[in-house]
Amino acid sequence: MIGIVFRKMKGFYLHRYRKFLLYFLFLALACAGNILGAKYYRLLEKERKLYLGLRGIDSIAADKYLNLPSATERKIFYDQYWQGRDDEHREFEKRSEYAFKEFGKHAPLSDDRIPVYVKYGNPTRRYVITPEKKVGIVTKEYVRPAEIWTYKNEGIEFDFIRLARAYKIIARSQFGENVIIPYLREDTLSQIISEIIPSGKLNFNVSFGRFRQRKELVRLEIYAQLFIDDTLNCRLLRRAQIYNQSDSIITEKNSILVPVSGEKEYFYDELNLWLPPQKYKVVIEYTNLKTKESGKKEFSADLLDYKDDAKKISDLVFGKLIDESMCDEKFYKPVGRVMPLVHPVLPISTPFYVYHEVYNLKMQEGQYLLKTDYEIYNKEKMRKEIVDIMTQTGSSGGDVAYIGAKYHPMDLPAGNYIIVARTTDLLSGEEFSAVGEFTLEKVEK
Repeated sequence: MIGIVFRKMKGFYLHRYRKFLLYFLFLALACAGNILGAKYYRLLEKERKLYLGLRGIDSIAADKYLNLPSATERKIFYDQYWQGRDDEHREFEKRSEYAFKEFGKHAPLSDDRIPVYVKYGNPTRRYVITPEKKVGIVTKEYVRPAEIWTYKNEGIEFDFIRLARAYKIIARSQFGENVIIPYLREDTLSQIISEIIPSGKLNFNVSFGRFRQRKELVRLEIYAQLFIDDTLNCRLLRRAQIYNQSDSIITEKNSILVPVSGEKEYFYDELNLWLPPQKYKVVIEYTNLKTKESGKKEFSADLLDYKDDAKKISDLVFGKLIDESMCDEKFYKPVGRVMPLVHPVLPISTPFYVYHEVYNLKMQEGQYLLKTDYEIYNKEKMRKEIVDIMTQTGSSGGDVAYIGAKYHPMDLPAGNYIIVARTTDLLSGEEFSAVGEFTLEKVEK
């Protein structure tokens, strides 16, 4: 009984202590904000623009500039900072002027668009999302104003969302040649080792996608993700066995793999198999030949929907990245390299990609014309969510469409979601749909 009372008293004081600590931290942050605001607003308007601009390219210089006691000292410091860099100086002032005028009207100290604009300049593409009532939600709930800035040459994209009166960065994603994703490359020169006695367990994630290769032939893509903590002299054996409905093995594919572009992290792999439209059991096994660790996964793949060209749309698969850069041929598709997102569980606000194909489209003068709409549903509540940036129209040659899109969850809360891709053939009026699931998780900071 004494122990219970003691724990209650300890919990009471701990709770009071935590409340006091949170209050103290809030007060400290508020005071810091007030001090910064006081120093900022004592500056002349031109100095405010320069200070905000410096925050975008050199935070240390910006703090020093702000804390100088007089306008004369600030001018001397500023002139010395840009000495010998006239072209950069002119561009800096031009960007600072524009950023202050365009984004500094309400909360210049808090708006993340100002430093981003000063550092990178005018975005290649600026997508603005305006408030809109959510479908199926009470009238008081609206989509937050948001913006997506894409810098194509730099391979950077920023997601901003308005909080109070300022736009804050909630996601920063990269694409292009600067993004290096570790993967497993086939080593065709190595000899397959037949006798292996594995010890321990190698964990990995696996998923798959089904695509029509041609009539009566389906392309089964198997995606894997596994962690390797020591890549020095590391090789892996991948065994893939395919069984028919009679549980007889019909094909086996073994390969030696080597990790590329990484040292201690998750590596991605893809194996493509071409199979007649039937039901199969797939067994895939990875063995680390260095550590002798091994892991095995088994799943069923039903390809019957593609028999006689009945199915006109592929699975909707998730991508960690889709861009125009190249790494290994096995990740290449007509839209570019498609790095698989094997386990579609991401932190909230993190952008990701989706890919699918549509077949036997009607053509006019050798071209198809289609529109794809993406709908997002909360899986638990089966409630449709607003998606402002997931509609696209496309036209190209042939009767097959290869569709890749980037999805920005923005302020979508943590939870499990269903994404439906509805593709309409604008020449025939036919509609096709593919479905996938993903999860957003709240990450504790």
